Amino acid sequence: MDMAKLIEFRVNLLKERSSLLEHSVELVRGLKEAAIAVRQEIVKMTSNANSGHLGGSLSCVDILVVLYFHQLNHNSRNPSWPGRDRFVLSKGHAAPALYGTLALSGCFPREELKTFRDIDSRLQGHPDNKKTPGVEISTGSLGQGLSVAVGMALGFKLAGKNNQAYALVGDGEL
Repeated sequence: MDMAKLIEFRVNLLKERSSLLEHSVELVRGLKEAAIAVRQEIVKMTSNANSGHLGGSLSCVDILVVLYFHQLNHNSRNPSWPGRDRFVLSKGHAAPALYGTLALSGCFPREELKTFRDIDSRLQGHPDNKKTPGVEISTGSLGQGLSVAVGMALGFKLAGKNNQAYALVGDGEL
């Protein structure tokens, strides 16, 4: 490669890096804003219900936001889409964090968060996959979510699919 082509290559590489950096800054800014919005919803939900695990919910917001707004392959308008990645909230008592994230991602109306823990609400103290769009599995009994996610991942592998399975476990499950 002659010197002119080498210099042109370096200049283009630097431009590409600069563009990636700008994209990364915007991505981080957007994720931070989403995390703040989810945290606000968690505080409102648990305050309105006078119930819920505030600490455990707030502690996992950043993980959920990065997964749902950047990493997971999912379709909020069709939460049962077969090509989606799977997420298991093993520490089910952190349901307010999952509900806030799902609502902000469009799985159900944000307004519905006001019904958290109401009688007949789809949003109870622990996630229920029969009632709540976007919830893969009902959880609450600690220690089961990790094995469920491993089973999902093995199922994908055996079926030759590229779907991913994620589990969020709490410290009490380790």
